[in-house]
Amino acid sequence: MHSVGFYHEHERWDRDNHITILWQNIDKEAYDQFGKVDLTESSYYGQMYDYFSIMHYDSLAFSKNGFETMVAKRPEMTAVIGSAIDFSPTDVLKMNLMYQCGQSVNVEPQPLPPPQPPPVPPMIFSSIPDTEEDCHDKTNLCWRWLGRCKSFFFEKIMKEFCALSCGYCSPMLTPFVAKTEVRNPSSSYLQLG
Repeated sequence: MHSVGFYHEHERWDRDNHITILWQNIDKEAYDQFGKVDLTESSYYGQMYDYFSIMHYDSLAFSKNGFETMVAKRPEMTAVIGSAIDFSPTDVLKMNLMYQCGQSVNVEPQPLPPPQPPPVPPMIFSSIPDTEEDCHDKTNLCWRWLGRCKSFFFEKIMKEFCALSCGYCSPMLTPFVAKTEVRNPSSSYLQLG
């Protein structure tokens, strides 16, 4: 949508009503990615803030420490932001309004899902004892971020904070299916048993 004239959704002038930017977690070189675009320089064509927009960064964008850089004011929407793989209905509507397309899409406002706690999958770890190499996850959120292990943008952070879950450890310490035990994913540090 940049190519047709739109800014990121989280750069809207009214974004502070919808998300909180956690500046302390953002790499200083990326601060400019979280600026606000003045209302006189952009238009959102009367549309509400779109958590589902393809133009929204995810909650870990440009994190310097593996912690979230932005959270939605509606907590259940934090997992939604930045997860789009295609235009949202509101994205399409805004483009049609911008270019005054005769064939616009009839878009009903998309209702937000009701608040629900995220599912907590069991974490399976090898029962091989630790060796000298201390390979573990430094956060209990690795299960939520597994899709980012091999991502170009997140690989460095994932190696540091979720080495075990992402399989970056030596073969002797990597989780495997054979002899396993389930650990509580709410513990502060996840270690081999």
